[in-house]
Amino acid sequence: MFLTLEITEILLAIGNFRVAHGDTPWILHAGGWAGIVTAAVAWYTSAAGVANGMSPTAILPVGRPLWDRLPIFSQLGSPMPRRTEA
Repeated sequence: MFLTLEITEILLAIGNFRVAHGDTPWILHAGGWAGIVTAAVAWYTSAAGVANGMSPTAILPVGRPLWDRLPIFSQLGSPMPRRTEA
C-alpha cells in the first residue's frame, strides 16, 4: 500500500510543479489515477486485515512476510518475552 502511496505523491508533486510552470496537466491526472489505485489497495488491505483476523485461516491473501522471524539483533537483550517452540 505504501508503495502505491509513494508513487501517487511523487506523480502529484511533479504534476503540480509542471502545471505551475505552464505545462500540460497530464502528470497531475496520472497522479490522480494512481491515487484511485492507492485507495483500492488500501481498501483491500483493510478488508484482508479484518477478514483474516476473524478467521483461523487466511481468507484474503496479502502475501507472505519479508522474513519469517525477527532478525537476531532485535532479539538480543529484548525486554519482551519471545515464544519458543520446542
